[in-house]
Amino acid sequence: MDWRALPSLPALRAFDAAVRTGSYSEAARTLNVTHAAIAQHVRALEKHFGQTLMTRAGQGMAPTPEGALLATHLTEGFDTIGAGCARLSDITAMRPFTLSCTLAFAENWLMPRVSDFWAKHPDIELAILPNNALVNFKTDLVDCAVRYGHGAWPALTATPLLTGEFIVVAAPQLAPAQPVRNMAELGDVVWVTNDIPGEHHVLVRDFGFHAPDIRMRTFATNGLVLAAVRSGLGFSIQSRSLIGRDLADGTLVEVFAKPTEGLGYWIVHPEGAETQRLRLFKRWLLSHV
Repeated sequence: MDWRALPSLPALRAFDAAVRTGSYSEAARTLNVTHAAIAQHVRALEKHFGQTLMTRAGQGMAPTPEGALLATHLTEGFDTIGAGCARLSDITAMRPFTLSCTLAFAENWLMPRVSDFWAKHPDIELAILPNNALVNFKTDLVDCAVRYGHGAWPALTATPLLTGEFIVVAAPQLAPAQPVRNMAELGDVVWVTNDIPGEHHVLVRDFGFHAPDIRMRTFATNGLVLAAVRSGLGFSIQSRSLIGRDLADGTLVEVFAKPTEGLGYWIVHPEGAETQRLRLFKRWLLSHV
């Protein structure tokens, strides 16, 4: 199909609306444009085809035989487009709403709360993809993500969810008897971390340690790290936002805090892609902060 040989889509929509309603004024209201805009589009079509397409019929307008022929094909075409869009919307609605998030966020923050979402929104099937790799919204079937960072990602809308302060935690039996004034006082303890580069990066860069100077036990996931720390196997640096329940019930105690400026967990999705399901899920996430 040579699209350059076709009239403009706005002109075809205006003509279709004029035929369906039998009035330029009603067509204008239908398309939320002016009467003059409808008339101008129809004249443009008549010039394009070299045919009179609309004529007066009492107080309204009616298609000429040539106009009726065009209108028949436009009706079929627009109805087909509408059916295709409706079908795609149905498929999208049936597809699970998919969230990508880090393993730590899924294990420590989302899992204790997600039953509330399912109870409040039983019609929304939520699929959770815990993965420490960044999602590609252009190729992955993901509706939104929860990411850790500064909130500045190109072409993405980022809504702040949780602050990103990191703290040193330990089981109560390992906690120092006296308050820790600086990290140098913890230079001889055993540290528990995961083998994700970002965790080690935080430990080394933001807390002033050097890898050769510390004793470290490494586990595959943050869930295993926390299980080890709860069992008294060492100290760990964790996001305060993700271990609130452990701190509240005394399973873990805070040993030292170090503010991390600007960092936090963000709800992220492509710009202009906020569906009804996404709005509901974002509202639910924010209600639990």
